[in-house]
Amino acid sequence: MSTAQILFILVAAVTLFSAVMVVSVRRIMHAALWLIVTLLGVAILFVLLQAGFFALVQVLIYIGAISI
Repeated sequence: MSTAQILFILVAAVTLFSAVMVVSVRRIMHAALWLIVTLLGVAILFVLLQAGFFALVQVLIYIGAISI
C-alpha cells in the first residue's frame, strides 16, 4: 500500500466516525461541530482524489456557509 492509500483510508475512517457522531450525539452544538469535521474530511478526500474544484466548493459553500 502506498502512502496515499493509507492516508485515504485513515481520512475515510475519521470521516465515517464523525458522520456517525453527527447523528448520535444529544446536543445540537456538538452535532454541528461533528458535521464540520465530516465536511472537512470529505474535502480532504476530494483533494486526495485530485478534484480540487469540488474540495474548494466543499470548503467554501458547505463548511463556510451552511455550518455558520
